[in-house]
Amino acid sequence: MAATSSSSPQTTAQPSTNNTNTLNLTMEQRISIVRHHFTQKGYRVHSGLQFGCELVLYADSPGRVHSDFCVHVVGVDGRLDWRTLQTLVRAMPDLHKTLIIANVRQVVVAEDESNDSPGSTIDYSKYAVDELAMGTEHAPFRHKNIPKGVGTQTKPVPKSKKQKL
Repeated sequence: MAATSSSSPQTTAQPSTNNTNTLNLTMEQRISIVRHHFTQKGYRVHSGLQFGCELVLYADSPGRVHSDFCVHVVGVDGRLDWRTLQTLVRAMPDLHKTLIIANVRQVVVAEDESNDSPGSTIDYSKYAVDELAMGTEHAPFRHKNIPKGVGTQTKPVPKSKKQKL
């Protein structure tokens, strides 16, 4: 399993040790912040409802390419439910996607410490998105008829498939 993480570049911001303002965000605001974060990175961001997550990322137009990433946004309480995580992780290889867990956190900005109230426009510079990509190296190979092995042992290709090769 591979894992990477990154956050939005903030030159004048420091990570906040007080997480109270982040907890005031609704789930819709969190998704909006994550959507903006990935849009700024150059992805086309769409709803991930059909895949069981909040967002799906495309490198180009959805008519030209398949999405490579499903994004799950951490909830308002900041906790991950292990059942949800297990379900998403198990589904990703069949969907040929990498799961990204995205957490929104507040950064301290020197000039303004005000809260974003539910219904106001979001000041994206006050928030950073931490990403954790969870993928498996086996997912892309499950659809191919090639021998798979561990160490020196290989899994034989069934005779019916050998005749087609």
